[in-house]
Parts: sequence; structure tokens; C-alpha cells
Amino acid sequence: MARLTLIHEGAVLREFPLTKERTTIGRKPNNDIQLDDPTVSGQHAAVLMLQNAYIEDLNSTNGVILNGKKITRRQLQHGDIIRIGRHELKFMDEKVQDFESTVILPPDTAAASEPTAVAERYQIKILSGPKAGETIDLVKPYTTLGSPGLQVAVVARRGSDYYLMPMGGAAGGGNPPMVNGEPLGASSRKLSVGDTIEVAGSKLQFIAAE
Repeated sequence: MARLTLIHEGAVLREFPLTKERTTIGRKPNNDIQLDDPTVSGQHAAVLMLQNAYIEDLNSTNGVILNGKKITRRQLQHGDIIRIGRHELKFMDEKVQDFESTVILPPDTAAASEPTAVAERYQIKILSGPKAGETIDLVKPYTTLGSPGLQVAVVARRGSDYYLMPMGGAAGGGNPPMVNGEPLGASSRKLSVGDTIEVAGSKLQFIAAE
């Protein structure tokens, strides 16, 4: 199981198993990992557990340092050191794999990846862009939409329901993906048939498969 080991001035303080889809880190007590440190923002960062693990800066004042470099959002690898304020968090997970960099999966690739009993029940229809008119079968637990480094969102399947999860805004702009013309917040949003999604300059729609 993936976990974060909290280290302060060389001393290990605590370990936090990453059992949630989204684990928040910050100074406020409502965070999953609270850091009593005036240099840490109220909500400073989040760790996202998808196909792989990611660390994301939540527009903090002093930033997130990963292995000595300031980052906005980055995939985590086993042994990575995250510095937030005066604290360090060591990421431990030997099963982390490389990021699946496909921007938008064509339907034949998606169907071949992981066929399941619900493979044809729901789809993402591409309304604009070079792949307009194509559909993506939502056959995987997580389907990545957008473009890494620009803007990314993830459709997560939970039982028979589907949720859209944010993974950070556009590089340098901080603009989140949109659902039905409204910005996607920090939490997952349940999708309903007909919902429109805007991510990385493309317009998509969540539909029931015919």
C-alpha cells in the first residue's frame, strides 16, 4: 500500500497510508495530513491516487518542492521526497507504474485495454477538436481526459456511477475543467447523461451507449 512518511528535522513523526482517492495536506485541521507550520497554507497540496499517484500544489503561497524542484503537479515515484514548508514527506510505493500518457483514447484502444461487463453502458462523446464525432467507451476504472502538462481530468467509475475528478488547472493559468459551463471544484462530481465537459480546449459529453 502507498503511504507518506512525515519527517521533521530528520525525525520520523508519523506514517499516513494513502487509502483515499484524494488526500489533502495543509495547516488547517480539516486536512487529512495537518502540518502545524506557519509557512504552510491552509490547504497546501493534495495527493491523488489514480492509476498512479500524483502530488498537486493547491495554489499554495510557498509552493511544493519535489526532490529539490518546485512543481505544480507531478507523478510520484517510490522514494520521492516532498517538501512542504519545514516538513518532508517521503512517498513509499513499490507498485507505482509509469503514467499512461494517452491524451484521449480512441474507442478501439479503450475497448482492448480492459473489457468488462459494463463496457458499452456509458461513453464520452468528443464534440470538438480533431477527434470530433468519436466516442470513448468508459470500460476502465479511470479514464484520463485532456493533455498532461496542459489540463487533465479523470472519469472514475464507482460501481454503476461515474465521477469527474480534477487533476489541476491549465499550466500557468490555474483554470479548472468545466462541467455544464461551471468550473469543476476540488471534489469529484457525479456525471449525469448529457453533461458536457470542457478540458484542454476540447468539448466532450457524457452519454449512454446506444
